[in-house]
Amino acid sequence: MRINRSRLARAWLSSFGIAVMLAAMWQAVLLPPMSANAQTQGITGLDFPGSAGVSTTMRFKFSNPQNNGLPIYGPGGTGVTYVWRAYPRQQSSYYTAFFWGNDDGRGDLSTFLWTASGDADSYYGAHPYPQNPPNGNTHDWEISIEQADFVNGAVVYDRWYTQALRVWSDASGKHHEFYWDLPNTDASHRVTRDSPTSWGNVNPPAPALTWGDAPWNPGSEVWSGILRGFQIYATKLSIADIQSEATAPLSTSAGTSSIWYLNSNPTPTDISDKSGKGHNPAWVGSQRPSLYTASAAPPPSPPTNLQIMFLIGCAVYRARIRPRVNGDDDDLLT
Repeated sequence: MRINRSRLARAWLSSFGIAVMLAAMWQAVLLPPMSANAQTQGITGLDFPGSAGVSTTMRFKFSNPQNNGLPIYGPGGTGVTYVWRAYPRQQSSYYTAFFWGNDDGRGDLSTFLWTASGDADSYYGAHPYPQNPPNGNTHDWEISIEQADFVNGAVVYDRWYTQALRVWSDASGKHHEFYWDLPNTDASHRVTRDSPTSWGNVNPPAPALTWGDAPWNPGSEVWSGILRGFQIYATKLSIADIQSEATAPLSTSAGTSSIWYLNSNPTPTDISDKSGKGHNPAWVGSQRPSLYTASAAPPPSPPTNLQIMFLIGCAVYRARIRPRVNGDDDDLLT
């Protein structure tokens, strides 16, 4: 059989050209240009020393949130959703991530038991609670409400958690759901409490949303570990929206329209609101947590010796792809 060598050669060259083009497209699309000195993204947070490291109090608060669009169960009872990142370190006794409740500055039990009958009302919080109170050093996750502590799930120390609490009110009562290890939302990773309709109807004398320490036991219930990634929404977000917002703030229409406070990377000198709504908290007293810093790992480097092999007739061609540095396209194929 006679072989048309000229035609075969043209076919080889055409196929080789297509392969070169495909290799270049692969690099351009899948391997975007990288800086030769890739910068990492800075992460900051508030590193609380725990109660043993505080002599007075270590907390920041939003005073009178009910006058600024954040009543205890949201505008008209439609809900509030809190999202934050927590890194607990082990300590004995109590912790405070946050409380919505009374913060009148007295700093004693009367701050907690403020009603005319000497009871507590209109507060909630979500944090670790000792398995053997008051001084136990192992903890469960809890919702604190109704002068009681509702727990489910053991705290594992020295690891990061993404957490969310959503609360709302309806004709059947007040509802609270604490998801303490997102993205897990199953029954073993949440604490829930439905309170009676009589709960939470009267504002305390000095309403406040307080983070880091308990206003009725200052210095004795300080968070031990790091808090960061604060996101507060003046509505009851769906679970799907919570998951999305926890991954990327303001990534949903519900989150964007209801954001009340946002500070993903707080520092001891900057806890201001980054949402644009102007809801800025203030530190109580002079003691401050330390600055926590970390660097987000850069994206994984693309393969440096990935080869594309293609067979044309009886010849084998090999294209080696390497990542572009500063847009350099030299030596794309070798």
